[in-house]
Amino acid sequence: MDEVPSQFESMDVGILIHDPHTGGILYANHYAEDIFGYAKDELQDMDISTFSSESFSQEEAVQRIRAAADGHSQQFEWRHKRPTGELFWVEVRLSEVTIDDELYVIAIVRDIMEYKMALRHLRVLTRITRHNLRNKLNVISGFLAEFDVDDKDADQRIHDRITRNVTELLDLTQWIDTVRSATRITTPVETCDIAQMVHEVGERYRRENEAITWQLEGEEIVVAADPKIKTAVEELVENAVQHNPHDGLEITLAVTQGEDNEQALIRVTDTGQPIPDIEIEPIVGGYDPDPLEHGEGIGLWEVQTIIEAHGGRLSVRENSLERTVIEIALPRARQQDE
Repeated sequence: MDEVPSQFESMDVGILIHDPHTGGILYANHYAEDIFGYAKDELQDMDISTFSSESFSQEEAVQRIRAAADGHSQQFEWRHKRPTGELFWVEVRLSEVTIDDELYVIAIVRDIMEYKMALRHLRVLTRITRHNLRNKLNVISGFLAEFDVDDKDADQRIHDRITRNVTELLDLTQWIDTVRSATRITTPVETCDIAQMVHEVGERYRRENEAITWQLEGEEIVVAADPKIKTAVEELVENAVQHNPHDGLEITLAVTQGEDNEQALIRVTDTGQPIPDIEIEPIVGGYDPDPLEHGEGIGLWEVQTIIEAHGGRLSVRENSLERTVIEIALPRARQQDE
């Protein structure tokens, strides 16, 4: 295409112009460069699948572009990957546009990472307040109603149950503080060898749980990370330790580079019981959890919140009777000569 309206360059949203048949990128404005992390001339030579996350294909992108060219405007959320390996969410609106009497498809792209993170925090807090806190208070109320002044032994049992539930309520309030603190994660500026950090976590748990068979593997990979990354790894290891019998349990912590060398992959593998589907479905399925039907824990929610704030991804790679494999993908830190 020869020329595009000059006002596209001054807009504070990403603008892409697509070939209506092939889906190829014919134009990108400066704001699109900032969003995707590629120069305009690079974008124009790339398939959309090149900078999309593994969840989206070139075929799906072309189908949406062709539908927009036929007059069926599209609006959807799409997860992309910058050349640094950082994952992020955008909202895309596709519609037909005529430039110099030629039909094209225009994509208006907005970065919605802050919105997605805020929505996740709201869902977690809603889960806690609508279900967990309410249930605990109902239990305490029921126990109080059972007090019998003439049965001291029963009263002691009820007292112990109330005490236990109050303790769990206090734990939930600490979880709320943890979720709220996750909203304050900013773009990490410090770097660390993620393999060394994971190794240190593994060594500590190995010393404290000698009945478990441990395997620690890793190669030096530098990432930009907030200290909460360590909290996320500890949470995954703690889950494997706490929710499985230690006799015969094997836990492996491994750190490797992704196939494209843009990400560090942290895998926590255990041979214990699989994670209940009700606990992992809100993560792998991406739906809003039913307040009347879901698990008690929010540990995986916390981990996913931390990882996504770093432009990473939390995945359940395997969840069977033989083994459970949870993977964290984090963008590598860019070196000075890169």
